[in-house]
Amino acid sequence: MEKRRSVTDSQTPLGAEVLMLIAVVFLFPSMQFAQAFPPEVKKASEAFVCQCSCNHQLSACGMLNCGSATPLRTEIQEYLKQGKTQKEIVDAFVAKYSKVILAAPMTQGFDLAAWLAPFAALTFGLIVVYFVIKAWTQRKPAVAGNASTRVIPDAYRDKMEKELKDLG
Repeated sequence: MEKRRSVTDSQTPLGAEVLMLIAVVFLFPSMQFAQAFPPEVKKASEAFVCQCSCNHQLSACGMLNCGSATPLRTEIQEYLKQGKTQKEIVDAFVAKYSKVILAAPMTQGFDLAAWLAPFAALTFGLIVVYFVIKAWTQRKPAVAGNASTRVIPDAYRDKMEKELKDLG
């Protein structure tokens, strides 16, 4: 005689275990794939832009297994383990990847223009608007001219009078 399994037995059916495993894998994928970095790495990586074309800060790149963010964060973590400061890490990254890695332009040399140009353009625009409005408000309305300022040559006056007579 074959013994039947009942639902009340202490053993759970194999299908339930598989369903629970699938649920855990699909509901919590970040736990199995995410590489956790300490907060110091996140703070140090705020100065850089991820190079995967997402245009996010390196600390905020959310692409799963990003081919750019993960190696760069690992490199930052190695620099921090070596005892390098934030400025030394920035200098090393600029030397290795150029200024394109920076999240914001530097505040020295020609890059200073990237910080100052918007404010200069806004100030210039406000000055122009001020003078245009001032000129418009001080403009006097045109006065209807008298007969001496509105002279119509005799040839045209005769032609107009002739056409007006033909109409009537």
